[in-house]
Amino acid sequence: MKRTLILTVFGLLVSGCNQTGKPVEFANVCDKANDKQNIEVVGYFLNTGSAMCSKSGKDPMRCPIGFADKADNPRPAMTNIDLGSGASSVENVEGKGLTIRDDKKQDVSNTDKVKIVASLRVYDAPGDNMGKYLPCSLTVKKIEKVP
Repeated sequence: MKRTLILTVFGLLVSGCNQTGKPVEFANVCDKANDKQNIEVVGYFLNTGSAMCSKSGKDPMRCPIGFADKADNPRPAMTNIDLGSGASSVENVEGKGLTIRDDKKQDVSNTDKVKIVASLRVYDAPGDNMGKYLPCSLTVKKIEKVP
């Protein structure tokens, strides 16, 4: 019994390190064909240093942070990043505000190009109902800096 438990925990830890998804271009990030799938997309976080973090049901506390292919994109996607101090998370650091960390627990700034692996949710939002954001959200599983 102990051996099974140890192997299960080890398997979960290893699988968390190898998060992958279907590569997509930012321009196609909200395609309905990718709904409810893990995707990989490259871009930049638009971290203002604060966000209205929230928790839903048994999910962890998550913070919404904009994400776009370039810093001046007027219509970013909304990512939801786990609040915490571990890898691929966001933490409220006193004096700095919300600080994003990559898969190596290194700080990520708005000028750092990153690849995220995220679970995509596409919304049926005709027209401009989502305001300044694209009609989808990305629940981030992994943040990796890219050259």
